[in-house]
Amino acid sequence: MAFIFKTLRDRLATFKPAIKPYIAFLLFLSAYTLVAGYFGGLPIFVQAWRLEIPLLLYLFYYFNLITRPSRWQAVIAALPIVLAYVVFDAYHVLFGRMLRLTEVTELPEMFMVMPILNKILLLLAVGLPLAVFLRAVQWRQLRPLLQGAVPLLVLVVAVEGFPAFFMAGFERVQRPIHYMSDTEQAELNGRIGMALYNEARRINSLEKTIAYRGNIRYLNAFDDVVAAVNDLKLKNNVHLIVLESFLDPNLLRNARFSRNPEHPAFEALFKNKAGMSISPVFGGSTAQAEFEVLCGVPAMRELSGIEFDVFTGAKTLCLSNILGQAGYHTMATNAFYPDFFNATKAYEGLGFESIYYPREYAPVGGSYFNAGDVTDEFFMYDGDLFSQNLAFVGDWMRQNPGKPLLNYIMTVYGHTPHLINLEKRPKVVEISGMGKFPDDQLERAVNQYYYRTEVIASYVKELVRIDPRSIIILVSDHLPSLTYGPNTYADLRYLDNAKDAIHLNRIYIVENGRPVRYDTIHHYDVPRIILSYLTQNKVKHTLAVNAENHADPTHQREQYMTVMAHAMDGKPIFSLFGYRNAHAD
Repeated sequence: MAFIFKTLRDRLATFKPAIKPYIAFLLFLSAYTLVAGYFGGLPIFVQAWRLEIPLLLYLFYYFNLITRPSRWQAVIAALPIVLAYVVFDAYHVLFGRMLRLTEVTELPEMFMVMPILNKILLLLAVGLPLAVFLRAVQWRQLRPLLQGAVPLLVLVVAVEGFPAFFMAGFERVQRPIHYMSDTEQAELNGRIGMALYNEARRINSLEKTIAYRGNIRYLNAFDDVVAAVNDLKLKNNVHLIVLESFLDPNLLRNARFSRNPEHPAFEALFKNKAGMSISPVFGGSTAQAEFEVLCGVPAMRELSGIEFDVFTGAKTLCLSNILGQAGYHTMATNAFYPDFFNATKAYEGLGFESIYYPREYAPVGGSYFNAGDVTDEFFMYDGDLFSQNLAFVGDWMRQNPGKPLLNYIMTVYGHTPHLINLEKRPKVVEISGMGKFPDDQLERAVNQYYYRTEVIASYVKELVRIDPRSIIILVSDHLPSLTYGPNTYADLRYLDNAKDAIHLNRIYIVENGRPVRYDTIHHYDVPRIILSYLTQNKVKHTLAVNAENHADPTHQREQYMTVMAHAMDGKPIFSLFGYRNAHAD
């Protein structure tokens, strides 16, 4: 008996040192996630013990297995795991939502618009830990490399090859999944666990899109809307402008300004008529806001982190296709690079007949405008864009009398980090009372707002003069993330910290030369407002969803899947409709 106890004691004595690194690893991650949650990251992960913690322990074991023994081996093995967690939390801090695996495809776009210093810091922050880890891997030891990777390979195959099976198993053993709260999902089921589940859900949804391509009910409803617009005796023009990161500083209740940051001309034009619209995103992913504004359905991110990324150019059931089929000339003006967020294919699928980018960025194909002087600002100034658009639209209307127009503009000035050329646009507004999060970006954004509101007022007044019987809508795509993400907005009491305040954005609507104010809407309500205006309320639905079902998640998802199924299809869909271009005026 004494021998048995001695043997057990010896085994435990040898086992204790082996488990110490794993305990230290979990304690460190627990402390890190606790601190990250306090600063706006995702919550502490200790409740996610069903998959996340076992997966983390396996990855830590595997990375220890394949790296070179040293006194720092445990630290090196933990580097890629900790880095992954930091990426998840940094994304949440900046954009207020949890990273999807498919959003890795957005990295080139995000990297492109970063200041050079941020690019260098990012490369160092990500590149150095990965370089240290990769240098420590014993690449010639193939057996542990391959054998240890088997569980990881099985997991990847399950997610990518058998998504429905993975989702069923995940839902059976994990805590309940609440799609409305990324934070709660991460807390209960883990960052990596939910990233895998969301990827499986995306792939599973892709497989189901085929069934929605023949959704006759929606196709017929789409055709009915085309007919209603086509039958109009008078077809008023539509001017739809999406403003990049257009923050109204006066909604920051705790901030104090040396003067009203709103230009007097803008204040006089839209006094008491500024509305609010709920964006699907905060801090980035402008294409999501564009998708909602142009398609009339929520950007659900079921098929891609960015819906535009999977558009093929195939025509789908969105506003510009409705107006195009009903005889409108549809033109899209984008102030940034072609194919940023797959913009060209997306605009083609949305139904734009003409697509324009600055000549400097798209020298082939012709364009009516150039980016102008972007010295010290990088992004094209709104004033330059609006003046050129105004001249082009005026000429087009004179040359095409009686032909209705959809004039869609996506601006880019005001994009983070809110660079402003102080020689051309001197500082006019000082900020005080910025609390715990003093923010240079906010001060620049506020001064940009002053100059932007000046040129917007001028643009709208002149547009009303040359096109008085029209609808003009200006809407912010999303709030800028600034330096500290939602923390800045909470500290400065944006909209008095109302529920979901960081998704509330300004919208301005001018109907027949008169500013009007609607109750708070969603971005996906914009097409309904436009069609209601054009048809004098004869169209009682968004593109295909009846108004009484407009807020029903089941109907919204069905319409979303139908729109996306056609957007991702390589075949033209208009042959399915009763209306053809030949019927248009």
